[in-house]
Amino acid sequence: MTKHNAKERPQSRAKASSGFLYGVFVAIVLMSIGGFLYWQYFSPKLAEQQKLSLNGAGPTTVAPPPTAGFKAELPHQPIQSSGEGTLPTPTTGEHSSSQNAEAEDKNTPAESSETGTLSPTATDPQQLITELNAFYTHLDQQAYMRDFGLKEPSKTHFSKLLQKLIDNPPVVIRETDDLLTLLKNTAHFYRILDKENITVLKGILDRDRKSFEQILKTFYGLTYHPEYLQKEYSLTLPLDALHDYAAFFLNTIGGKLYLFRRDSASRMTVSYYAILVIDRANQEGNNPHGIDLRPAIDSLIEEIENTAKNLKFRDEYLDNLYDLKEKYN
Repeated sequence: MTKHNAKERPQSRAKASSGFLYGVFVAIVLMSIGGFLYWQYFSPKLAEQQKLSLNGAGPTTVAPPPTAGFKAELPHQPIQSSGEGTLPTPTTGEHSSSQNAEAEDKNTPAESSETGTLSPTATDPQQLITELNAFYTHLDQQAYMRDFGLKEPSKTHFSKLLQKLIDNPPVVIRETDDLLTLLKNTAHFYRILDKENITVLKGILDRDRKSFEQILKTFYGLTYHPEYLQKEYSLTLPLDALHDYAAFFLNTIGGKLYLFRRDSASRMTVSYYAILVIDRANQEGNNPHGIDLRPAIDSLIEEIENTAKNLKFRDEYLDNLYDLKEKYN
């Protein structure tokens, strides 16, 4: 009996060793798969390489009525190219003449002390068009934009891209009914705009990031004046398309994954205007997707208060979001 046991021990150890190695192998495979999925879907750096981006439009607040408008910081001086490719901060009529003179003497734009609060004087659609056109002119003057080899001015090119997005909204209802729809939503901007345009847009976001909040604010103001968008940019912008994109960012897996791949400032700004669009739909008695804004408002308030120290219009966002929180609670 003793001899039998002596013979069996090496065999048992071999089996144990084999089982142990097999377990290690399985663990390594699972960790590899998990790591791949993590970097594939949640790493902003890898998402940059996949070129699945562009930002869309954003969340809600107490949406200003067309007559109570939108305050844009309008440029009163020529756009100058800077080393970083950023749009100079425009001055407002509220600055004293001495401040403006000092800024001109230094060859730099006067800094605005405003946080961009809503102002009735900024509802003039022509002023908003002036600001947006100034940004397009600024882009056309940048060396990095010339490297992209656009065959038409930025104003024309990006107006066409916007219309293409408007005409091809994402799926916002029953997105998870099938895997193909979910995948299409996740890659929505890449599918509609194509690889080359995504690369151009990423280049602009990287080099002119400081202008993003102001330009998005300006464009949102123009959504109250669709006739001007049509006349100046040949854009036909039905409110249904705005609702679809707002719902996409706030209420779909594809839209949330897209925002997760963006930098935090872009993500919060887009979410803010998406909330504004849905609140505007509620005010008009037309919230086609029945979105409950309360979770989005609470989440964005918390994120802005805890992490958004460098947002240009941070105080304005929070003021409006707290008004909305009170409105919907």
